[in-house]
Amino acid sequence: MRSSLPKPSIANVLAHFYGLDIKASRGRQKVCCPLHADSNPSASVDVTGNRWNCFVCNLSEDSYAVIMRERNCGFLEAQEFARTELGGDGQDLPPDVPGQPSRGLRSSSGAGRGRSTVRPGLRPFGSTWA
Repeated sequence: MRSSLPKPSIANVLAHFYGLDIKASRGRQKVCCPLHADSNPSASVDVTGNRWNCFVCNLSEDSYAVIMRERNCGFLEAQEFARTELGGDGQDLPPDVPGQPSRGLRSSSGAGRGRSTVRPGLRPFGSTWA
């Protein structure tokens, strides 16, 4: 049985799929959500916690959950993709950034909010809505 690898960094995963430039030296960073049209940043990336979330989409994911959603695959396939395509172990992060156990995709509905459906590859980051 293979040993468990640490998660790939959320910064690397978001850069790979959406072209987002996340500074690994920051704890939290606001960004425009790559999954919907966004003129003001409605999402944040927590480099320390290795997660991102969008307040409009009502979506919170770790790096493996992003890979699984975008590639439409299971956890083991996402691990293999991270290992082969992204270097998979998050070792490019500063040593003071601890790994967090994966909680996968989390979506909750708050009071007065409807559930949003987020589809993989909805729009490439930086594209315009015409």
